[in-house]
Amino acid sequence: MDADTVDALRMVVGLDSHDPDERALAAVAAALSRLGPPAAPTRYTDEERLGLPEDLYEEHDVFFGAVRVTGNPVQEFTRTMLEAVKGQLHDALSAGVTLGTDEWDQLRDSFRTVFRLLWRVGAADTHWAGAERDTDAPPAVAIRPVDVDPLMRWRLGHQVFFALIQALVVAVGCVEETLETEPDEACRLLEDATVLMIGSGAALRFAGDFTRPAYADVVRPAMMPPHINAKFSGLQLRDHRMLLKGFGRIKPLVAKADPEVRETYGFLVAAMSTAYDAHVAVCARFGGDREPSLRTPESAVAAVDVLDRFRAKRIGAVSIDGGRSR
Repeated sequence: MDADTVDALRMVVGLDSHDPDERALAAVAAALSRLGPPAAPTRYTDEERLGLPEDLYEEHDVFFGAVRVTGNPVQEFTRTMLEAVKGQLHDALSAGVTLGTDEWDQLRDSFRTVFRLLWRVGAADTHWAGAERDTDAPPAVAIRPVDVDPLMRWRLGHQVFFALIQALVVAVGCVEETLETEPDEACRLLEDATVLMIGSGAALRFAGDFTRPAYADVVRPAMMPPHINAKFSGLQLRDHRMLLKGFGRIKPLVAKADPEVRETYGFLVAAMSTAYDAHVAVCARFGGDREPSLRTPESAVAAVDVLDRFRAKRIGAVSIDGGRSR
């Protein structure tokens, strides 16, 4: 980890989930200023476009404003986390939220966990980590009250969700590296991943934190022709596919691990189920309990029923016990 990234993380690693949102936003903005300019964006290759043509990853990224980059992977991953939480906090402070305190704390806890994980595994052992911390409070970020922009909230909430899924990919990869040699660290990483998974569900609820008419009149039409290809879906997320592959690699290792590891992994799978619950709840809130998914517009099956099938299939695939409830 380079000095700029360590310096940026030092600004946020001490944040607590109960710190005022204004203070957290100021710290995150200051941390971003410690990083260099963003890396150059990268483009999808023809091989990637042809590999899974039905998933249209590129179109999904463009709609939600997700930019894939090259460059220093640790610094760019850190920037991604900081940008995501900055957008979330700024939008919430300027337009307001109706999420409950528990859900908002889950979001705050998830990013606090990411920053502390990055510090623990990447920064703590560097000679930059011992540098004296800046005791001056970072400058406040100007906030101008505005009405909720439903399409912006939808996109920002999904960007937060994507960032947390990427963080889960990293955490699960670290679990894979430590399971057989450092079971205590593997348990700690699984606990971190559980916090991130719960936060990802809260991110989806944040994405849908606006009125039903706004979804019907503004958001849903923006995800349909002529603005976007038919059968557009949030299921078209390449990071989610990478996460499921990571689960597939650690599942057989967990199955033969110590009971404590298996139990901690079970909590992660249970949290994954609650994240799907959040997806189903948002879908139902906007009529998905009556209407078909954008991915299957001619179907007689309601969108929430499709999501329930995906949940059962995916929870069953990652569960050691085949998906039985805990």
